[in-house]
Amino acid sequence: MMMEQGVKAGFAQGLALLLPPTSAVMGILLLVPVAPQMMQAFADVPGVEFLVPILLTLPGLCIALFSPVAGLLGDRLGRRRLLIGAMLVYGLAGMAPVILSDIHQILISRALVGICEALIMTLCTTLVGDLFSGRARERWLASQTAVASVSALLFLALGGLLGRQGWQAPFLIYGLIWPMALGVFLLVREPPRVQRQVPGWSALPGRHVALTSVTTILAAILFYTIQINVSTVLPDFGVTDPARIGLFSALASIGTPVGSLIFWTVARRDVRLLLGLEFALMAAAFIAMAHAPDATWFVAGAFVGQMAAGLLLPTLLTWAMSTLAFEVRGRGMGLWQSSFAIGQFMSALVVPALAAATGGTINAFPVIATCSLLVGLLSLLLLFRSRWSPA
Repeated sequence: MMMEQGVKAGFAQGLALLLPPTSAVMGILLLVPVAPQMMQAFADVPGVEFLVPILLTLPGLCIALFSPVAGLLGDRLGRRRLLIGAMLVYGLAGMAPVILSDIHQILISRALVGICEALIMTLCTTLVGDLFSGRARERWLASQTAVASVSALLFLALGGLLGRQGWQAPFLIYGLIWPMALGVFLLVREPPRVQRQVPGWSALPGRHVALTSVTTILAAILFYTIQINVSTVLPDFGVTDPARIGLFSALASIGTPVGSLIFWTVARRDVRLLLGLEFALMAAAFIAMAHAPDATWFVAGAFVGQMAAGLLLPTLLTWAMSTLAFEVRGRGMGLWQSSFAIGQFMSALVVPALAAATGGTINAFPVIATCSLLVGLLSLLLLFRSRWSPA
């Protein structure tokens, strides 16, 4: 079997692996401010009203489809060199639309960006698991959530500022991945492999992977429901100014890094207790948003929901990694990343369906809260059942 050997890892190595996963945030949010400009630029292309949204969401679909493959390649070929290669290609594919004028060619470049994101996300997380253990691993995984949340605000602002120079200008930001690749090249070393034989998929702890994957899909639906719908619901409270909507959305999003920092202090608790309390907190946030008397209270409820997500995501990630041996860790993390991306995609289907059935997005929130509360209660029930058991 392959084993983890003594590779020295500290703050520099953690930081080098902390920044590249922001590529997934960069892949979508940089283009949100210039989507209307792209609609105008390709107005003569049939179906442009569908093609531009696909440009934004295609990388996320590729993460869902290719993350398990990325994990398998990481297990078979090693993580570090594959990660650096993916980062270099990501920069080229990301910046390609600066010189491309055909929207179908841009679609191809966006698909390549998504495949590279699948590799980057999966391999960075796997390397954190390889190089760190215990409290250090928990803190670096929580920091990934916090940094991704903060970078979302930064990339939205950068996309808007560069968009003033034309719709192609924001694509230049993808070049930031190359200094990150240099950091990984200079600082990160992966544990050596004792032998090259790699076990099959059956070596994964199947029940554990299935349970963590399903729970992650549910958590991602809840997370993106809040993240996406804050801006769409605020006009119902009389907030129509784009600047105020942006400000309120940003204030709510600050809850995610706050929750990730709180996770540092509670990470040692039983995962069933954490999941029970986090899903219950998420349910409370949806109830608060559904019954908010004004925009201020609505944003406060959204902040609590984002804070619950900031706690929930690193809990799920550390739980998913907890039983994965070195030789299958890449595939396990690939399946986790795929589950999270599937949840993101499903949120765009579930919420509109519930809104249509209940008469509005905000009317759907109590239904979502009930589902979240049931998952939380199930987690607590499993905790108490294990404590009452004579075993």
